[in-house]
Formats: sequence, structure tokens, C-alpha cells
Amino acid sequence: MPTMSANLINATAPPNVYRDRRRRLGASLRRPMTIFAGSAAPRNYPANTYVFRAASTYLYFGGPPIEGAAMLIEPDNDGESGCVLFREPAGPDDEVWLGPTPTDANLAGYSGLPVSAVRDLDRLMTSVSGRGAVFAPVVCPHARETARRCGIADAGPDDLLPIILLRLRKDEHELAAMRRAAKVTIEAHAASARAIRPGRIEADVAAAFHAVLTAHQHQPSFNPIISVRGEVLHCSGYPNRLDDGALLLIDAGSEEPGGYACDVTRVYPVSGRFTPEQRAVYDAVHRAMSAGVAACTVGTRYRDVHFLTAKVLCEGLVAAGLLKGDPVSLADRRAHTLFFTHGVGHLIGLDVHDMEDFGDLAGYAPGRQRPTEFGSKFLRLDRDLEPGMCVTIEPGVYLSPAIWKRSDLVSPFRDVVNLPQVEALLARHFGGIRLEQTVHIRTKEAGGPEALSDALPVAADEALATMRSG
Repeated sequence: MPTMSANLINATAPPNVYRDRRRRLGASLRRPMTIFAGSAAPRNYPANTYVFRAASTYLYFGGPPIEGAAMLIEPDNDGESGCVLFREPAGPDDEVWLGPTPTDANLAGYSGLPVSAVRDLDRLMTSVSGRGAVFAPVVCPHARETARRCGIADAGPDDLLPIILLRLRKDEHELAAMRRAAKVTIEAHAASARAIRPGRIEADVAAAFHAVLTAHQHQPSFNPIISVRGEVLHCSGYPNRLDDGALLLIDAGSEEPGGYACDVTRVYPVSGRFTPEQRAVYDAVHRAMSAGVAACTVGTRYRDVHFLTAKVLCEGLVAAGLLKGDPVSLADRRAHTLFFTHGVGHLIGLDVHDMEDFGDLAGYAPGRQRPTEFGSKFLRLDRDLEPGMCVTIEPGVYLSPAIWKRSDLVSPFRDVVNLPQVEALLARHFGGIRLEQTVHIRTKEAGGPEALSDALPVAADEALATMRSG
């Protein structure tokens, strides 16, 4: 298994921070915790892989980003003693293909461990044998196979909650990394906006986005969504022509070299001008997003932020002639789900959907359950907001044919929907408008919610000016 070149190891925190995280985790553990780095996924055959990206929990506790590694964290450790890094030894030909690979001293220095705590991976089995060790979630099949071979069981909720509670609140080093990711994301979005021209295709805009990330040695935090079909929430590929009158949705973010993410969405009219109908909906979404960001205060339940944005959207949908009635009553009935079909956002940090590999154990506070009704069931987060948490706020309005052809979704709201107006927008392929900020939760004394992506203009006239800048 290849290892990473020595010059590609990027730390987001000093060694003492990693030691403290391991110590704090150990204080809550009842049995040894194994955290795997994972391996590069093959594209089509084993030697032709995607770029390796180490598992987020492994990175959080100071694991250096090398393939095939694992970290063992014991209960009641002191951050050094009781912590072991297992790595696959470098092969005799690795330096030919990869250049100099990290020494054990390099790895130990990165992690804040003594060199004696860096050991060959084949010693993992004897280290955990008969001790009831568990392993944190990891998507890599090779890592899961290693765990099974060593007799390491899947971690249960009681094992994982201490990890979740640590990762929920970002420290100063994590926030610095997220601000770096936000800065590059903003630059890449602005370059993308300037690349929009009638007659081009989505791929031209995607190329502008990727060029900025590459220049900064960043990776996309997820596969960018750059589409004139904004009503399709997770488009892939960039083949569509940018026609005059269309809206282009850009939902894209950067991941800085240490693994921390940003996630931002903006929408631009291809022509450089909004039609009156587009502007009315855009402004409604902007108001909802702004209200959602302002509501991200300490102690606020995130689900309440979701429904606040839904009520503001209903006000805009009534003003735009798409819904009829009292906005509060419409939101209480969930009429907005015909247009706003997803949750208002998610956790963000080392993952763009932070800790989503932990499932609702991370996203939902103890005692809270994911709703079952359409729209609300897609809410990824229902926790009370705490200082240091980072979330996204991303309301949207979509004119989706996939929704309007479903009588089970539309029939309950026929009395409050202006169907002729909806059908007119569907016929004109209105698409969708989503606006998104990455938000850091702060106390009132510290300044309240901080939109890390706020330097990228979002108000309609300022967004149009971004297209003309540079």
C-alpha cells in the first residue's frame, strides 16, 4: 500500500492540541477506540485511484494523512501514553514512485506522540486482542476489513457520543482552517460568476471554479453543483448551455489541505439581469437566508431556524403570487414543501456534511427523532446551537416538475396554490434559487452569528455587480 510523500502532510493544529483532544476523548471512553485513516478508492483498477483523503475523525485526533494507518486511543490516556499510531511500513520501491516518505519521527512529531508510539500496522491485532476494542465509522472497505480481521467491533452510540461532542465545537485552529477554506471559496465563486456568458456551457463556469482551487492547492469539499437546472438538488456533470433568461445555480466549496470545508451557494442570471419574476423569488430567498443566519444564536434550536426560514419564504411566495393565504398558517401546514423541499442546512467542519457518517446520532440531539413527512424528513440537524458550532443556512425555492406531477404532494395544498402561476413558471423552466452561507455560532458578547462566506455578495444588485467585476 503506498504511503504519502513527506511534503504533503498538512497539520491544522499544533501537536499539543491533538494530544489534548485524545486526552479528552480518553476521559469518556470505556474501551479502546480504533480510528482508521482509510485508503485511496480505486477508480477502475487498484493502482488507478482517486486522490487519497484521510477519514475526518482520524484527522481530528492527530492522525497524519497517510494511507492504511490507524490510531488506537485508550481510556484515560494522557494524550501520549495510551495512544498508538499504526502505519504500514514503506516498501522498498515507494521512494521511486512517491519521493521521500514520512519517517516515524515525522509522523510522531505531527501527531504529538513519542516515536516509540509509531508502530507497524501488523501489530494492531496483538494490541487489541481480547480487549473489546471498537472502531469509529469509516467508509473505506479496506479499513473495515482490517478491523474485522483484528476482531475490532463497530463502535456503539455510547462510544461515539464523546467523539461527536468534541467535534461539534470548533476550536480556534479549526476556525482558522475554515476561514482559509472560505477565503478560497469566495475567490472561486467570484471567478465563476465572471465566467458566466450566454452561449457558454456549465463546464466553462466549473473550469473557472476549479482553476482557483487548484492554484491554492485546495480540493472541492464536494462535487460542485453548477447548473441551469437548479430545481434538481444534486446535479452532476456540466453539459448544459447557458441560455439568455436562464438562472445558473452554483453550489460549491473548497476544502483546505488539512481537510476543513466551506459550502456556499449563489445564483446568477445568465443574461446579467433578473426578470421581475426571478427577482421577486431571489429577494424572498435572500430574506429567508438572512433571517436564518441572524437566528443562529446560542441556545436556539436548529429546527426552529428551519421553520423560521420557511415562514419567511411563505411571505415571499405569497407576494410572488405562488401561494395564497396567511404566511404563518401556510408554513404551519407545510405548504412551503412544494417549493422548499429540503432542510435549511447541516453541520460543517472536517466534512462538508460534518459527521454525517455518524448518522442522526450526530445530527439529532438525544431524544429527538427525524420527522417522517415530506420536506421535514430531509432536515439533517436538530440540535440546540452552541458556541463554536458551524452550520450552513441554505433555503431555496424550486419549481420542480418532479414535485408538481405528484398528486400525493400537491393535492393537500390545492386550496392555497396559485396553480396557473406555478404552471407558467414550470413552462418557462424557471429552475431553482438557493442561497447559502457557512455560519459560525458565537455568543452575543462575541458578536453573534458569523457568516464565514459573507464577503461574497449575495444581495441581488451586488451579485450582479460580481458578474461584471474583474
